[in-house]
Amino acid sequence: MAERISIQQLRKHAPNNQMLAFMPVNTGSPMQDWCAHLSSNPLRRRELEEFSILGDVVVRIADELEPEALGRVRIMSLEYAMKILSDETDAKEFVRCVKAIASPDAGQYEYEQIAAYYYGEIRRRGVSEVLHEMGLLGMQLEAVTATTADREISFEESRTRERKLCVADQRRVQEVAKNRRPLPPKCPNFDDEMRAVVKRVGRQKVGRMMFDDFAEFYLEDGDKSIEELDRDFTTFDQLAQFDENGLIGITMSSSQRSVVVFDLDCEIDADCLPYESRELYSQLPKLFVGHSLGGNVVEEGRRMINCAGRLMPSRSPFSDQEFEEWLALSLDRIYDRKVVRSARRFYSFKQGSFEILVDQEVNPDFEEMQYAAATLRLLWKRQYSDFHLRSLRHDAYQDTYLAIRSTTDTADLADLKKKAYADFKDQKVLSLKEFTALNTVAKSQEVRLKGKLSMAATQWLRKIQKANAGQLRFIKFGLYNDPEAKALKRQEKQRLWDEVRTVEAQLNEGVYGSRMVQNSRFTKPSVQRTHVQVVRSA
Repeated sequence: MAERISIQQLRKHAPNNQMLAFMPVNTGSPMQDWCAHLSSNPLRRRELEEFSILGDVVVRIADELEPEALGRVRIMSLEYAMKILSDETDAKEFVRCVKAIASPDAGQYEYEQIAAYYYGEIRRRGVSEVLHEMGLLGMQLEAVTATTADREISFEESRTRERKLCVADQRRVQEVAKNRRPLPPKCPNFDDEMRAVVKRVGRQKVGRMMFDDFAEFYLEDGDKSIEELDRDFTTFDQLAQFDENGLIGITMSSSQRSVVVFDLDCEIDADCLPYESRELYSQLPKLFVGHSLGGNVVEEGRRMINCAGRLMPSRSPFSDQEFEEWLALSLDRIYDRKVVRSARRFYSFKQGSFEILVDQEVNPDFEEMQYAAATLRLLWKRQYSDFHLRSLRHDAYQDTYLAIRSTTDTADLADLKKKAYADFKDQKVLSLKEFTALNTVAKSQEVRLKGKLSMAATQWLRKIQKANAGQLRFIKFGLYNDPEAKALKRQEKQRLWDEVRTVEAQLNEGVYGSRMVQNSRFTKPSVQRTHVQVVRSA
C-alpha cells in the first residue's frame, strides 16, 4: 500500500493538477523551460515569480518587516468594509467576525475567501442576519481553537517547599533500597551485534569530498575589516541555493523566512485522481458515514462484495477491510482492459538452450490502477481526521443532525435540542463533543430560519407595517385568535410580534410628540403687566 504520491506519478496520471503549475519540466535548458511553463500557465505568472519549490513543498519568501496576512487582504480593511456596509459599527463587527471564523494561522487566501463569501451573503440576505450568523459561528470556533492560556483569567504561582519525611517513611525508603532488585544481566547477542555494527561503520572510507568555493572565498577572515566581513557574509547568504533535484530553490537573506503555500500531502483531492476513477471519489463519504445518508451506496457495495444478492446487507458504515475489498472490485471493473503480448522465454539444459515465444495476457493500465488505489486510500484515511464525518458514523448523531437540517420550525428545533440533551445525559449515546456540535448546528439552523417567511406571514407583516393605532389593536387580536395566524411557524410569529412592538413604539412616539406640539401651541403666554399709580401732589 503506497502511503505517498510522488510528483512523477502526479504528472503522469493527473497532468491538470494545480500543484504541477509550480513545477516546470526540467529538460536541461532553464530559460526555455521557464518560458514554456509561463506560456502554459499565463494566469499564474505572479504566483510563479513569487513562489519557490523545495521538493514536494511550494514556499513563499517572506520578509520579517512585511505585514501580516490580514493586512495584505484589501477587502478586509475597515475602509472597504465601510464602503460596502455603509456603517462603521457594522464594518468593525464584520472584520472582527471574519477574524474569529478564520483559523489562528490563516493565510491571505483564506481571509479573502471568507470575506468574499460573506459579502455575497450580505448582498442576498441583509447585514443584520449575516452578522448574527457570523457572530455565533465565530464564538463557537474561537471556543474550539482557544488555548488553555487564552481561557485563563488569572493564575498564581507559588514555590512548593521540600517535604520532609517522617521517621517511618525514612525506614521504608531504606528497606526498599536494601531489597532492590539488581540490574538485568547483559545480553551477549545484543552486545555482539552492536560490536559488529560499530566495526563495520568504523571501517568506512570517504570516496569523494565536496568543496564549497564560495564559502572558502567569502567566509575566510584574512585581512578583512569588520565592514568587509559583514558585507561578505551578507553576499554569501544571498547566493542562490540548489535542492537535490537540481532545480533552483530560494534566494534568501538572514532577515527573511519561508512560508509554506502548498504541500503535496495536504493538497490531495479528487483532481489528483485519473479521469476514469473520479466517480469513486463521490462514493467515499457515503460509504464512510452509512446509515441514512449513504445507506443505499453501502448496500450496493456490500452486494457487490457478496456477489450473491441473497442476503440483505446492513446500512452500517464500511469497515477498512470492506473498503479494501470494494476498492479492488471497483478498480477491476473500471480498468478491465486486457491485451495479449508476446514474450520470449529461454530454457537451458545440459545439452544446450532454446527459445520459445508465448502469448501473455496483461493489463496495460495496471500502473494507473495502482496509483488510483493509493490515492483513494489516502482520501479514505483522511476522513477519520474530520470530527463531523467521524461522528456521522454513529446513527444517533446522524439521525439528529439530519432532523435538525430538515426542520422548518423553531418549535421542532427546540424539541430536537431537548432530545439531543436526553441522548447525551440519560441514554449515553452521544458524547459531550457530539452534543456540542449538534447544539451549534441547531443555532445556525435558527439563524437560517429566521429570515424565511411564508406568503401568509408576509401578508400579515405588510398589514402591520401599514396599520395605524386602531388597526393595530385588531391585528393583535387576530394574531391570538385567527386560525391562519395560529398555523404560522414559531419564527414567523416571533417576527410578526417584533414588528408589532416596533410599529406600536413608533405610533406612541408620534402621538406623544403631537401632544407636546399641541400643548406648546395652546398654552397662554405669560405677560408681565406694569401697574402705574398716580399720586396727587400736595
